Amino acid sequence: MTSIVLKSAKDQAIALRQRTMTATELLEAHFKQIDKFNPDINAVIWQDREAAKASAWEMDNETAKGKFRGPLHGVPVTVKESFDLSGAPTTWGDPEHNENLATSDSDPVARLRAAGAIVFGKTNVPLNLVEWQSFNQVYGTTKNPWDQTRTPGGSSGGSAAAIATGMSALEVGSDIGSSIRNPAHFCGVFGLKPTHKVVSSHGQSIVESHAETDIAVAGPLARTADDLKIGFETILGLRAIDGSAFKVHLPEDNRDRLSEFRIGIKLDDAESPVDEGYLAALDEFVHKLEKAGAKVIRDKKPRVDSTDHYTLYLSLLGAAMSARITKKEAKALLAGVKAMNNGDVMRVCGTRYKGLSISHSEWLNLDAKRNLHRLIFDNYFKDVDILIAPAAGTPAFKHNQKGPRYSRFLNINGKDYPDMAQTFWAGYSGVVGLPSVVGPVGQVNGLPIGYQGIAGHGRDFTALAFAAAVERELGGYMPPPLCL
Repeated sequence: MTSIVLKSAKDQAIALRQRTMTATELLEAHFKQIDKFNPDINAVIWQDREAAKASAWEMDNETAKGKFRGPLHGVPVTVKESFDLSGAPTTWGDPEHNENLATSDSDPVARLRAAGAIVFGKTNVPLNLVEWQSFNQVYGTTKNPWDQTRTPGGSSGGSAAAIATGMSALEVGSDIGSSIRNPAHFCGVFGLKPTHKVVSSHGQSIVESHAETDIAVAGPLARTADDLKIGFETILGLRAIDGSAFKVHLPEDNRDRLSEFRIGIKLDDAESPVDEGYLAALDEFVHKLEKAGAKVIRDKKPRVDSTDHYTLYLSLLGAAMSARITKKEAKALLAGVKAMNNGDVMRVCGTRYKGLSISHSEWLNLDAKRNLHRLIFDNYFKDVDILIAPAAGTPAFKHNQKGPRYSRFLNINGKDYPDMAQTFWAGYSGVVGLPSVVGPVGQVNGLPIGYQGIAGHGRDFTALAFAAAVERELGGYMPPPLCL
């Protein structure tokens, strides 16, 4: 019998409503799971068990009276360390911020609480959220539960590892460079990068800017597509500063069969080659979609030049992250890249770091170009519902914490590529603000892999409907062997 902590958040909520277990019992089951696996995995890096127990006791009393706070009443959840949780540290992995205790909840945390969730802990991140590994001097290294010699991904690596091992029922992460999608792919769970701005990330900062960071989004991670939708609907909504005049309007999508979807494919690109085993698995996945009745459109792709589109993303990514870094630090990064004397590193990492120092007029020109690319994607998605792409270039890779990220390489199909080159698959949809879902699609050499399903702008529920159909007809999450 599957342990309750490995079941979906939806099933856990049903068990509480049907009174087959109490919120206190469910919370204790999660604590036992953490005590069993977290010493090795190091995903959950902060907890307030006493406050969580008090909340569970209150909710048990409410349940006895037939009162429920929302769809997640009594369900234990965690959030990425970068989101403010009242009373908890928000450090972004930087020892300089060890004493930065949140005095209020971020919007995602507040919305989870309003839905009845017991937000009892926080999960690990890389320093300043800029790695596809999750390690820092404050909390140490998070390991992939499928192979502890490998990364769980980043920057929501702790989030994905916690979900994969049943330490949390639901998670909230953030994504500017695949920080939700990459860990979901590496750990064999589901993740959604929503359309830009539709989910407020207010409270995910050391110093609040009162504005959404360009390209960056907040979104859910989960063990099932249903949970991913529940998580998304729970945290959906603009910042208050925007909500006074605007509302989120996303079209529903009630399709539930793969045969109802039109599928485009983009499985490889010279800008970021894909591991042969992963590529073969994605190709097999497309054949399964076709066999299930989906209309696969092989001869149509968004008409953007890959190099031009990736360069646009890297430049705007650098600009988006420039507020987090001093001019001196930006110059040092670029100098370090130049010292590598490597054309591929300069083209990828150098372009990103040059973006840290662009002028406003340069940014405006890049933004105008971005809008032209958005229109190209909008046109493409008139005839296509979902574009299947890799989530990264490889399955989870081995820990490598030596030197700055720009100095690290990954061997893909016998050739070394800059670690950061894999961000091509992040920026392909990210730079134009499109929703992307990642879901499990199998394993390669014992490591989980995921598909990336990109939908049209504002079509988050189409991405979620597709993920649910894939899960229903082809399968989904499997627990890591250590949890069996």
